[in-house]
Amino acid sequence: MVFFGLLIAVGRMVLGIVVLGQFLMVLITGNDNDNLRNLGQGLAKWIYQGILFLTFNTDAKPFPFDEWPQVDSSEGYSSRKAQTGGSEIVDTDVASADDSSIPSFVVSEDTDGSDPDSNDKAS
Repeated sequence: MVFFGLLIAVGRMVLGIVVLGQFLMVLITGNDNDNLRNLGQGLAKWIYQGILFLTFNTDAKPFPFDEWPQVDSSEGYSSRKAQTGGSEIVDTDVASADDSSIPSFVVSEDTDGSDPDSNDKAS
């Protein structure tokens, strides 16, 4: 149990490095790295299995006493929008737009514009 506790602590540090690496990859290239994504998913599942074992929720010991968790295929991240061939730009008529649903933040005409709290402080 102590052995798995230490391994999970190391695994959490490695997972933090993977997160930082993915952040830098997306920041620099605009896309994530497949290998880092798969490593992060497998490592997160392994840490979860280890925590379940340490908290006596399962008797199944995680890796290295069992196989490494299976990684589910997932769609990668891209900061670029997908290009569609059938898109078109539509012009709108600004004059016919209905502005009645837009709230107005204008002070009503019946107020004098003074601060309502200033009356309380003066008395």
